[in-house]
Amino acid sequence: MVYKNQRFNYELNLFILFVFVGFFLRVWICQFGSNMDFASWQANLDLFKEGRSIYEFGNYTYATPWIYTLYILDTLSFPVLENTKFVQNIPGEFYRIKIVIFLSFIDFLIFLLLFRNYSLKIGLLFFLNPISIIITGHHNQFSQYAILFGFLSILLYENKNINKRILISSLLLGISLAVKHILIFFPLWWAFKEKKIINKIIVIVVPYSIFILSFFPFLINEFQYVYENVLINWKREDGPFWGMFGPKIIHMYFSLQTLFSLLLVILGFLFVDKKLKESFYFYLMAVVIFSSMMYTQYLVIPLIALAVYWNWKFLLYTLLTFLLFLVDGDQLNLEFLRDIFEWDLRATRIAFYPIILVLFIAFLEETIGKKKFYTFTNKIIKFVSQKIRSSIKFKI
Repeated sequence: MVYKNQRFNYELNLFILFVFVGFFLRVWICQFGSNMDFASWQANLDLFKEGRSIYEFGNYTYATPWIYTLYILDTLSFPVLENTKFVQNIPGEFYRIKIVIFLSFIDFLIFLLLFRNYSLKIGLLFFLNPISIIITGHHNQFSQYAILFGFLSILLYENKNINKRILISSLLLGISLAVKHILIFFPLWWAFKEKKIINKIIVIVVPYSIFILSFFPFLINEFQYVYENVLINWKREDGPFWGMFGPKIIHMYFSLQTLFSLLLVILGFLFVDKKLKESFYFYLMAVVIFSSMMYTQYLVIPLIALAVYWNWKFLLYTLLTFLLFLVDGDQLNLEFLRDIFEWDLRATRIAFYPIILVLFIAFLEETIGKKKFYTFTNKIIKFVSQKIRSSIKFKI
């Protein structure tokens, strides 16, 4: 009994230590500058408080929950903390600290879900991952805010003891879409799996209805600006996957956004026999791999899947992304490293290629199975080597 109590106290102390470290690193790293996203949060909040349109006059490409979250955080006041030297030296001062703490709490909730449903190790692979620490603490992007509700939706649906779980889960998925539309195609993936027509209708109608309603009242008076900013304003078509594997002739007839959308829907149909939780993890990887454009903050999206399926490929993905974050202009942007490697935006876009390739290989391995993947890979290697040998003999 004494041994069990000692072990429990040891594990509890370890748990508290890791949680403290996770929060501390996120707050500590925010002192190393900020980027355009935080400036955008400030500008859009100012417009919102003035009663001006965040869609017509601001660079705002999401539904309304995030701007309301920023407004609530802005109203919170803690004079004791605000006047400290550390906070006053932070870019954005206490307003930014509040955003970092809020987003860190979101990360912590995801960590708890992973800890409860898997293990402490898997939870920590997410919570102490340098990618999540930098994106939350420095970049202040809120992708995990949306992913949390999506993840909770899946976990509640798998709980057989909850009444009306498909309705509750659909509501949570709708909130996820409203916060940030990362999971915009996932209701279709889910609907493909449901056997009953009524369930298919619920998992499609409820989430998309909440997403649409979340634009109220802007949708009524500013439909054009909402439509252009949220659905049409795709600034680039530079997705690394399409640069590596997309034939140029396809690009001539289809936009990458169209190809991305079609492929995400097709994948949902192909994964119809996978468990819902598995499909959720595969979706988080697929939405980054096949994206029509690429920004550094996208690389945080698959972290839950990486933690669950952790292997050497995901370790490599984490290391490559971390190294990129050290020098990229939107991330830590360490000047002495940028000078050594003469780093610029073009270098960042080139760096995306090996990162996405590693993620794509890991994705194939997990979706089709390791045995089939390695059998298929060996056949390709043999085929390519035979072609090379025959080519050499012909030249000789």
